[in-house]
Amino acid sequence: MSIATTVIAKDVALSGKIKAISSKSDLHRLIICACLSDSLCKIEYNAKLSKDINATISCLTSLGAKIEVSDGVIDIVKPIDKQNIPEQVVLDCGESGSTARFLLPICAILAENITLTGSGKLPERPFKELCEALNKMGAVFSDDRLPITIKKRAKPSGFFEISGGVSSQYVTGLLFVLPMCDAKGIKLTSTLESAGYVNLTADVMKRFGVEVSLENNVYTTCGEYTSPGGTIIAQGDWSNSAFWLCAPCKNSIITVEGLDFSSSQPDKRVFDILAEMGMDVEINSNCITVCAPNGSKGITLDARNIPDLVPILSVRAAVSTGDTVISGIERLRLKESDRVKSVCDMINNLGGQASSDSSCIYIKGTGGVLSGGTVDSYNDHRIAMAAAIAASFCENDVKIIGSDAVAKSYPQFYDDRKCLEI
Repeated sequence: MSIATTVIAKDVALSGKIKAISSKSDLHRLIICACLSDSLCKIEYNAKLSKDINATISCLTSLGAKIEVSDGVIDIVKPIDKQNIPEQVVLDCGESGSTARFLLPICAILAENITLTGSGKLPERPFKELCEALNKMGAVFSDDRLPITIKKRAKPSGFFEISGGVSSQYVTGLLFVLPMCDAKGIKLTSTLESAGYVNLTADVMKRFGVEVSLENNVYTTCGEYTSPGGTIIAQGDWSNSAFWLCAPCKNSIITVEGLDFSSSQPDKRVFDILAEMGMDVEINSNCITVCAPNGSKGITLDARNIPDLVPILSVRAAVSTGDTVISGIERLRLKESDRVKSVCDMINNLGGQASSDSSCIYIKGTGGVLSGGTVDSYNDHRIAMAAAIAASFCENDVKIIGSDAVAKSYPQFYDDRKCLEI
């Protein structure tokens, strides 16, 4: 649990150029596909590895992969031997929902007596629908919340069936196993939310020799995992870059380098959202430059497919002119914190005005200034980072309780913020 406290000085503008860290979403998928492949490869990344990525590496190592990490390179020296999984394995997923939900289906078709554990809020987060989809294929689990022990392996045939409305991570986890079993595909029983993340999975699987197709709400795959060899470069992270892109005050300009507009990451939508809010946004090669000479304005936003952007967009909305309404918030309650509550608490504790009901968050813009104060991150990395960005607009210092939660996705966040201070 995060207990550190950090004080961010009031009214310090952020300006300058920064390189995007590597995408956590892309790295999870690259490492998993590499470990399911037939031979070694290397993955190049930028910045320190987050706790979530280290959790995935640790779990795959426990399953028999040999992975060496050096400065900027993850070297898959030996993939998993799928026919020889170690017995009585315990996989500690830390606080990473991606790690647990991606690996549970893989483990369920490979071996029995594997236990997945987690910490923080992860044991409270849902796995029921994923377990039920695997139950129908013969898997037996000790529980549908962590810790989960696989008591009997799945032997898939026919189609997996699962809702698309709870977590796209469920669909990704099942996609990973299709090339390794006799299942015909995955039938979605409802509309898929955050579809961009499943598209990202398909993009990565294609790099490893597996084609993913979607037709009539049914995913199918063709091919087997084959290492592309050489070195693969992970994409820049749109989700974490959004904190910098939302940060310009009236007299500052921020450029983020290393972002790819062809990426399937849903959070690249932040570019269009900031433009809608009246900020000046510009593309130059792989650099995004943002400024707000006239401030920003409130908007109406459906966050159904971009839940990770809500904390920082709420900060931008709080210092905008006019009101912002954010709908599609249902899944926000199932994140590292109840992000409906933690976002509203953050804005209100900093002197803004935020409220919510069952379907929307409502934010009244102040026109540019917050008073400052104390924010509890609720051990949520995105709340801690959003509060640190908000400090640039505050008349008093911002104290963040649980500030070290940023290590989950962006360990060097405060160092990078310091580099942008003017």
